[in-house]
Amino acid sequence: MVVAESLAIFALAKKTIDLVSTAVDTAESAGSLYHGLDKLFHVKDQVAKHVNKKPEKAKSKLRHFFNKTTHEDEDDELSVGSVAAMVLEQKKLDRQILNLSIRIDNKFGTGTWDEILKTREKLLEERAEKKKTARKAAKKKKIEEKEFWDKVVHYFVEFFKLVFVLASAYGIGWIIWVNRCTEGNC
Repeated sequence: MVVAESLAIFALAKKTIDLVSTAVDTAESAGSLYHGLDKLFHVKDQVAKHVNKKPEKAKSKLRHFFNKTTHEDEDDELSVGSVAAMVLEQKKLDRQILNLSIRIDNKFGTGTWDEILKTREKLLEERAEKKKTARKAAKKKKIEEKEFWDKVVHYFVEFFKLVFVLASAYGIGWIIWVNRCTEGNC
């Protein structure tokens, strides 16, 4: 399962880069690259998360070569082969993205790729800020809601205290009235 996941993530990244590269050649504007670049950044983030995780048991030819050369256990997730395979896959992906950035800059003008990256970072920061604000608002709303229900319970209890006092006063008044009439004073 883990092997398939690792290979699938890197394959998806390579396929996405190829797709965006083809789109660069045929695109007339940067807007037509939007979906491909969006997918590329999403896949790149997945790859970064995957590589930064604890090295996994993804068996590849490169990993097998390193393990055979260093005489390490192939099942060891911290072996040089495991780590090297993941790092080198990341480097190959980074190189392909660099080549893509050069093609985009050549097609749409120098600095386009940097502008794309800066805009993406800005949008990610804005999204994070919105999420943070939404969490704060939700927390504040939850506190306000709790305070509201605490007040409702408080007033409900006070109302029943008043009803009890009035009922007790009525009962005492009734007992006094009944006792007054039984003594023959009525």
